[in-house]
Amino acid sequence: MKDELKYRNDKFQCPHCGVLAQQSWFSYYDLSEIVSNIYNHIFLEYRTNLRDFQQTAIQEFLKYANKRVPNDLNLFLPESFSIATCLACGNYSLWVNQEMVYPRKVSIEPPNEDLNDEIKSIYNEAARIYFDSSRGAAALLRLALQMLLKQLGKEGKNINSDIKELVDQGLSPKIQKALDLMRVIGNNAVHPGQINLDDDKDVALKLFLILNTIAKEMITVPKEIETFYKEIIPDETKKQIENRDKKKN
Repeated sequence: MKDELKYRNDKFQCPHCGVLAQQSWFSYYDLSEIVSNIYNHIFLEYRTNLRDFQQTAIQEFLKYANKRVPNDLNLFLPESFSIATCLACGNYSLWVNQEMVYPRKVSIEPPNEDLNDEIKSIYNEAARIYFDSSRGAAALLRLALQMLLKQLGKEGKNINSDIKELVDQGLSPKIQKALDLMRVIGNNAVHPGQINLDDDKDVALKLFLILNTIAKEMITVPKEIETFYKEIIPDETKKQIENRDKKKN
């Protein structure tokens, strides 16, 4: 894919800030080209003031240097080593043999676009620390869930109470299970219990998917349906539907 996290791609989701951003690449080949251009340009200016018979020695030197310099530079910057700098946040990723070695990567989808910015920030922070601390990532996602419940109109103080309130309002069993999954696993991250997140990192990894699923079902899908309804259904038909529903009541 064009924007995939892949060696030499001009754009990908930054492993630091989570933004799909342009990347500036630098490697042994770039350094070799820069150095060669510098001394070739210097000698070009110098040669304009030399006589023809003096040009030969410089030409021989440049031929020698063009062969020798790349090998010498390899002593300072290995050929297999590359750096990509994110133009959004300024942080860099290190690549060896076309594989990213820093920061250590894991395939985590970006946060749902309909989450508010603060929740997205917490989500991305959890993604950044997941490899080093799955427990810490799960704890952050528990906080993200708490804030999501607040975005959904609940108090956001007691997750269990907020879930019960949603269930009383007709929440689907599927989303109720998703919410309780996040609540229970998140609680184990904060107060260790039966689930060992250090031994099973995949459990914490699934929380990212679950949070996005909850956001999609509770925010994105209803918003899209409401938009389609307003754009497609004629006003007269909307009134007829409203009158039909009033008769039911």
